[in-house]
Amino acid sequence: MNSGFAATVRPENTRAVVKALEQFPLAIQDRIVKDAIRPFLKKELAAIRARNADKLPPRDARAKMKNFKGTAWGSVAYRTGKADTKGLGGRKLRASYDAAGTGWRSHFTELGTHSWSKSLRRPPLARGKGWKRGLYHRGRGQYLRGTHASELTHAALGPLFRGYVANAINVAVDARNESIRTTRLRRVEEFT
Repeated sequence: MNSGFAATVRPENTRAVVKALEQFPLAIQDRIVKDAIRPFLKKELAAIRARNADKLPPRDARAKMKNFKGTAWGSVAYRTGKADTKGLGGRKLRASYDAAGTGWRSHFTELGTHSWSKSLRRPPLARGKGWKRGLYHRGRGQYLRGTHASELTHAALGPLFRGYVANAINVAVDARNESIRTTRLRRVEEFT
């Protein structure tokens, strides 16, 4: 899918950010990256919520950030709890899933759906592409276009993350330089 956004990152900017980050011990590097990820995910979450507002409840959208085996990662998704579906069907089944969180249907909202046409003739016993629904063909019914909120938001905001990291590094450098007056650490701008 073409999102309409394009960004290029100059390699020297990446090297400058990495070099500035390596001035600190590993534990402080982790904290700096966490301080950069939090506002970035918050901004991304707000954009996804706004794009899906009329289809998915904003309260179910969540952002999570974690350090795992030396890698910091963040994600934005819709909450899914455990649904009690025993003996339920139809609208009651969907209501139980909705009560647990809309994560189970967020992919339909984002990627779109294709309904089955009721007018297609039914196969006798042959298993064609639509055999589960008793049809010869896959759905040729109504197509509901998805929002593609996650893809579009990340395509637009992804290139901005390096700036969040640079700002977090500069805040840490300024705090460190004020507290320890002998060793002067360098800001990101000084490496470029």
